Amino acid sequence: MKRFLSTFAGLRMFFIVWSTQNLSILGSSMTSFALVIWSYQQKGSALTTALLSVCSYAPYVLLSIFAGTLGDRWDKRRTMAVCDSLAGLTTVAVLFLLRTGRLEIWHLYVLNALGGLMSTIQNPVSEVFVTLLTPKEQVQRVSGLLSLSGSLVSLLSPVFATAVLTLLGMEAVIAFDLLTCAVAVGTMVFAVRLPEAPAPAEAESPALSVQELIAQSVEDLADEDGYAYLGDLGTLLIKKQPDFDARNYGFAKLSKFIAALEGFELDERHNAKYQGTQVFVRNKK
Repeated sequence: MKRFLSTFAGLRMFFIVWSTQNLSILGSSMTSFALVIWSYQQKGSALTTALLSVCSYAPYVLLSIFAGTLGDRWDKRRTMAVCDSLAGLTTVAVLFLLRTGRLEIWHLYVLNALGGLMSTIQNPVSEVFVTLLTPKEQVQRVSGLLSLSGSLVSLLSPVFATAVLTLLGMEAVIAFDLLTCAVAVGTMVFAVRLPEAPAPAEAESPALSVQELIAQSVEDLADEDGYAYLGDLGTLLIKKQPDFDARNYGFAKLSKFIAALEGFELDERHNAKYQGTQVFVRNKK
């Protein structure tokens, strides 16, 4: 037990945010999946049902490039609480329309677009928020926990949604979503506080150039061959410099930004488990 506590030392606030936010995401995912089933039952049209997903992802495609900038300007804790609250209101609207027998497919298109807009704003803020709660020595563990929770939500939400919908009906699915949303908002408002930034006089070192910052961060995360996983590197860079964003330097992706700098080697490795490639970085010797 002592070893477990020492392994995850300094992550108490992270675990509070991580658990409640993922519980809320699970509830929202269950509702989305249940509404897809409801839509198909009502219309029997694959196109009509597919448009639900289109409406959810359209805000991300159109506005994600601006979302990070807006999130940097706003208070992150309040932004997350407001986004969760507004997403919860869209679920309340679905429940009201469903109970009054007025729910139509076009209602879901509009509400899905609003929910997608909230997620577009919240996601980059959430990433920075979690980074600020994470001690430098725990970055890799937190990255693993975030990957685990994302996979679990994707795996469990269809199973739970189908079970609850079959046994208790659509209203029970929505009720669970609203409950988890209330828990997430309440936790964010009343229980979560960001650690205070050190005063300028207490800063550990003078400001580094971007290249020095990246090189130092690669060294902090490097394995025995000197490589650091790009995903962990991005998390650590934001931890060290919260306003860091490759887009500020004219690059859409961190990998392209690093490739344009001298002094770094990139290695793309195929990962059969995730059916894709992972990028690793190391300092040139």
